[in-house]
Amino acid sequence: MAVVEVKLSFEELTKAQTYLQQLGLYDGEVDGIYGRLSEAAFVQFANALSIDTILDPNSQALTNKLLQMPTVVRHLLKIIGEGDRLFPKFTNAQRIFVNMGQADSNYLGFLDRGVNGSIAGSKKGLPNRNFAPSPLLNHIPAYADRLSSLPDGVNVVSYGEVAMLNGSQVRVRFRPYPAIGAIPNIENVGLEFLHSSIQQACICVGSVVNGQMLARWIGRDPLSNVQFWSSTKILPLLYTICQANQVQPNQAIANCAIADTQGNKIPRTFAEMAQRICAYDESNGMTSNGLSAMFKQFTTPLALQNWLIKITGNQKLTFQGRYGEAPYIEQPILRDPTGTNIINGVKDLHRGDNLISAYDLTRSVSQIAWHRHLTPANRLPAQWHSLSTLINAMGRDTARYVDAAIVALGLSYFIDNPVVISKMGFGYSDQRKQTELTYTACIQFVDRLAQSHDLPLPKMRSVNMTLRAVLNLRDPVREALEIDARMAATVAEILRRIVTEELI
Repeated sequence: MAVVEVKLSFEELTKAQTYLQQLGLYDGEVDGIYGRLSEAAFVQFANALSIDTILDPNSQALTNKLLQMPTVVRHLLKIIGEGDRLFPKFTNAQRIFVNMGQADSNYLGFLDRGVNGSIAGSKKGLPNRNFAPSPLLNHIPAYADRLSSLPDGVNVVSYGEVAMLNGSQVRVRFRPYPAIGAIPNIENVGLEFLHSSIQQACICVGSVVNGQMLARWIGRDPLSNVQFWSSTKILPLLYTICQANQVQPNQAIANCAIADTQGNKIPRTFAEMAQRICAYDESNGMTSNGLSAMFKQFTTPLALQNWLIKITGNQKLTFQGRYGEAPYIEQPILRDPTGTNIINGVKDLHRGDNLISAYDLTRSVSQIAWHRHLTPANRLPAQWHSLSTLINAMGRDTARYVDAAIVALGLSYFIDNPVVISKMGFGYSDQRKQTELTYTACIQFVDRLAQSHDLPLPKMRSVNMTLRAVLNLRDPVREALEIDARMAATVAEILRRIVTEELI
């Protein structure tokens, strides 16, 4: 492969060869020529990138030097995109987790990693489970401010109204965000790279033009109504925010308390309960499922379903079920800090199915994240001061796919102001005899690898996605481990394509 093809200058390549040689990955001459030995060294280096790799100080310093070179990272992204390198990488990592007693089918290596990590001995049955806290943990308090900010068009840019897919002559157009209740045009071309196990997907990429967020929608079977498990738990929380803000528009919901009509439960703040749902912080009789079922009790099953239909326009969705457990509080009351009731719960219990589409979830998460940049007619009937509380909670989702992807792609030094809000879902369907994993998220960051006419020009990337993976191997344990690795690889590949602009 010629140097021009890899786009490393003689000086950059000799420097990279030196570092790779010192890491023990390259045993050729430091000659600035990209031959088979150089290619093999780059491939080994790319394959070794992992969020769980622990290096000695010297090796870590050399790795950091390589990953701070823009041309090296761009070349790594190209290497990783050749063939299916990511899935074997994450499958091997999952296998190591299992062999070391850090993961099993109940506590997976990526889905259940948790924003705070895990300390050895904290999980019964997995005494060796030990993961570091998320690299994004300290960023969470800044998420709402970052989402409310816009690129200035000079130091940080967006795509504009039209952009060209990298490596092609295909131009894509961003269109105005759809009005409440209107289903956008969702293109069915562009996600062919997804593995067949990803049965439903809906991706919405944003571009800021004149202060407004425009969008491009792409999908694979995005409108089929299926089970999205715990990913739908953000919807009762979102409904509660919308209703509370309509009653008291100036009252931030974070410090509002949820109380028991019967007085049997200690009142707790909305912020605490929302975080417990997303982070699976289960104690004092509170579970993620029970709390989510409780939030559904702020309205009747039909009213909640009709509210969601009105927002998304999906007339065929069903959203009247609960989450496998009784509500933590059967008839909750939402009270402001003065003790005034804002919303009173109802007696009607939610029973039935939660069958919605990938589009419904992508639409919902995009309306949360992009609220400040949508026209008033297209916004949810909610206030930013209260949506910020949900954003904070979703930042604490147990699934850390983006954390793993950033490191696996070598992007740690080129991603600024990251935001990752998400909600995972997972379960084995006895009816369908298969394991299903779902993930809905908004990922936003400033990409400092971006260029214009070969000159650095940081670009804001903002993408919302919902993915549903299905696996039937007639072995639920194997299915759980493999589907987690598949989702990790899928999120990483989507992120890689967003950065390289193969996916816009």
